[in-house]
Amino acid sequence: MGLLTGLVIITVILILVSCDCCALHPHTLLNTPELIRVRGYPAEVHHVTTRDGYVLQIHRIPRGLTPTARPCARRTHFRTHESKGARWILLEWLNKVYSRENASRCDSARGKRPVVLLMHGVLSSSDDFVLNDPHQALAFMLADAGYDVWLGNARGNTYSRRHVRLSPDQPEFWDFSWDEIAQYDLPDMLAYIRNTTRAPTLDYVGHSMGTTVFFAMMNYYPHINGWIRKMVAMAPSAYIHNIFAGYRLLSIFNQIVGGSASKFETGRLSVEMKTSLANLCSPDALTRGVCLKIIGLVAGPSRHAIERDYLPVIVAHTPAGVATRVLAHYSQLILAQRFQAFDHGPTRNLEKYGSPTPRQYSLKRVTVPVGLFWSQDDWINTPRDVAQIAKELPRVMLNYKVPLRGFNHLDFLWSEDARRLVYIPLMKFLKT
Repeated sequence: MGLLTGLVIITVILILVSCDCCALHPHTLLNTPELIRVRGYPAEVHHVTTRDGYVLQIHRIPRGLTPTARPCARRTHFRTHESKGARWILLEWLNKVYSRENASRCDSARGKRPVVLLMHGVLSSSDDFVLNDPHQALAFMLADAGYDVWLGNARGNTYSRRHVRLSPDQPEFWDFSWDEIAQYDLPDMLAYIRNTTRAPTLDYVGHSMGTTVFFAMMNYYPHINGWIRKMVAMAPSAYIHNIFAGYRLLSIFNQIVGGSASKFETGRLSVEMKTSLANLCSPDALTRGVCLKIIGLVAGPSRHAIERDYLPVIVAHTPAGVATRVLAHYSQLILAQRFQAFDHGPTRNLEKYGSPTPRQYSLKRVTVPVGLFWSQDDWINTPRDVAQIAKELPRVMLNYKVPLRGFNHLDFLWSEDARRLVYIPLMKFLKT
């Protein structure tokens, strides 16, 4: 007991010392629109009410720092006044192909910016895509490349805690897994964005759960494949049974204690907690190394730096809150070794799915062109699971392994190397 007491005392002293000596970064308590505006970019706040009553706050960067929109490529017409032989037929075919390609790169016939939706992972929010310098954060990079950038927020996170009838204080508010995000949130956000921008098609970039819900959504609404020009899956997540052993043990424990039946929130930070975490992870804090170790335990080992002065801002924005059933659903995937809907138990499964077992999702229903971006040292979405996803998706146009070791699940969002290793190849994939 003496050793344990000593460790507790040392920890308390470290916390007190770190909190007293460190000034908060000015971005620590800013929300997504404020983080966008403080960088000099325009920001809009939109609200989407889902068909089952959740009110989602989504964010938009309508343009980059350049004042003019990126125009659609000027249509080229190959001359076809020659005789209608083989050459005429070839030129007519080239005209049609070029016209289709050109139209897909523009978000409307009026030549507006192409549209892209970025969707976050578990315990995350729209914050994740703007938590870095503009030349390093994906949302800013896309805006400066000419995109109309939209940032989604799933029900239950810090920006989407409203409902037309229910309060977050009621257990009923939290009676959802990522099934409902796939069935309601994502398709309703996509419909809203298409209606607002008048864009017939848009690009989609998901990280982790942002890929899970996209894959599942196409099992409910196959026609939405026609809304998406290209889909980027960073740390793609459908099969996850080869996950780090520690998560498997947590999944077993969750099932033993009945975690799948729980209906409440977890992981959202109060202002006081954000301030404390930022102080603990500040550049001069004695506890900074602990922060980096915790990130490594959650996501896997990393040799790629998070910007020293911005780490406190990052930890003050993540986690952003989630329903416990979302986490329970992933636990079920780990143990079942299948990509399936939430398992409510035989009785409710029969009521909900017409079968005592949960619905199985098929990746073959995802018919859009997909680019997979994954890393060797991701403890959550492992190479073996990504290989199974790649095998089952019908149109994998790019299967990209991050070309350096020591790149983990969260490095896709926050690493200073993400621009070079992920975002530039990602943007090239979208452009072609």
